Amino acid sequence: MFLETYAGGQIEERPGERAVRDDALREWAEKHYNRTHPDDSFADLARRASFSKEDRRLMEDWLAAARRHLGE
Repeated sequence: MFLETYAGGQIEERPGERAVRDDALREWAEKHYNRTHPDDSFADLARRASFSKEDRRLMEDWLAAARRHLGE
């Protein structure tokens, strides 16, 4: 997988970088979701997302917000 093009060449993603990025995104989304939804948790949302289209889209929205916030 390539992250970006630089001066005509491509910079490759190093092994493990994606996992670190994914962890940071999930951590940000979980922190903010839990803070704004005191009667629910991000972990429960993620579990429900496996069988609920509405919850899957809500989780995707939170992860997209995390990407915007973290500058991805």
